[in-house]
Order: sequence, then C-alpha cells, then structure tokens
Amino acid sequence: MKKLQSDWFTQNWLDAEYQKYVLMAYLQAVRQNFTENKLCPDLPDLRNHYEAGVRFSRGKGTLNAAFPKRAERVTGPPPRIEYKSEVTDDEFMNEIDTIMNFALPRFQTMLTEGQQQWADIAGSLTLSPVGLLPLRPEEGYLFLQATNQAETQIYYFCLTLYSEQEPGGRLVRFQFIEAIRRSFVNTVENIKLDLIRRHRHLPNPATFILESQRTYPVQETLLPIARQLLAQAVA
Repeated sequence: MKKLQSDWFTQNWLDAEYQKYVLMAYLQAVRQNFTENKLCPDLPDLRNHYEAGVRFSRGKGTLNAAFPKRAERVTGPPPRIEYKSEVTDDEFMNEIDTIMNFALPRFQTMLTEGQQQWADIAGSLTLSPVGLLPLRPEEGYLFLQATNQAETQIYYFCLTLYSEQEPGGRLVRFQFIEAIRRSFVNTVENIKLDLIRRHRHLPNPATFILESQRTYPVQETLLPIARQLLAQAVA
C-alpha cells in the first residue's frame, strides 16, 4: 500500500474530487490490513492524519501566508512592498473545507475501529513474568508464543527513558534473537536458563512471556502491543 503523505490534500493539484479518490483508496487499503489483523503502521498513521487535519482546520487563518506571493504595490515613506497571495482565499479555502469535511469523519471512524481492534487483541493476550523479576526490569527477554503453535520467538528488549509519544510513557526496543520449539523438556523456564548461560552480559534478565490464543501478525500487531504491555508492566 502506498503511504499517504502528510500533505496529501494539497499534493499534485488542489481538487476536492481527486483528493477524495486518493483518501478512499488509502482507507480501503487500511481496512484490508485491519481485516488481516495488521494494525501497524496504519493505526498510528491514521491518528497522525486525523490530528493533523484537525490542527489544519483550526489554523487555516495562517495558511495563506505560506503560499507564493507577488508584489502588488509599493507604499511609503518609508518604502514598503505589499504582497498578495497568488492563491485567493475563497478559491483555496473552499476546496480545503470540502476535502477536510469529507476526510475528518472518515479518519475518525477508521481510527476508532482500529483502536477498538487494538484493545480487543491486547485484552486477549496474556503477559506474565518467567521466574522472579530483578530489581531493575528494564532489560531482558520477551517470549512470544501462540497456544496453537509449538514455536516460541525470543526477543531481547530494553526500555529507554520517558517518551510522551509512546503508550505507557516508555519506548521499548526489540531485537530478534531466535525461534525455539517448545517441548516437555524445553520449557520456558529452561529456555530462560539457557539464555543466561549463553548471554553472560545479562546474568539476571527480566523475562516475560506473551501468550496468544490466536495467531496474529508479529511485526504489525503483536510487537507493537507488546511494547505497550511491557512498558505498563515494568512501570
């Protein structure tokens, strides 16, 4: 899917019907991804587009200053050049109003659907510690597994300093390590002990397991939700 640019509503030419077509094509692709339980990067992009549209609509009065201007006359003294925008307010703002009146409620509807889907999936997941947590649980391992699969994916994680842009207030970084098949012998507790033996720089890692009853896309859904859940658990 082609990414919708932040200035999509003024790209190429200012035509409400054309921009409506661009928007609907984008939203159709987003809905298809949501149907496949792929929430990112579409969900944060939708939020950004909706919030940018709201800010734009509220600040239209300052927009005209950003467009090319031509010298109209010289006044004075002292000499002073007066400029006039090459885009008239009525011509431009009417098209912008038409586009925004069409786009904002559709952004909001799709955003609400995506947020509800995020909440539903997050509520179906179980995040629990593996063994005892250290006093500083900001670094360690995350095990991802679905109950209908025998494979466990292992990620190294670390939490950065506070970030108001992230759910839970902390930015969580992941690095894939390996995938291991579980068995009666190869339990998550034994997997953790083996990681400690092989990675001496983390002698007492915080270790969590995120379990899912269903199979969801890892990069687009499970890891983004895991970031939120881990940040909340560690906080």
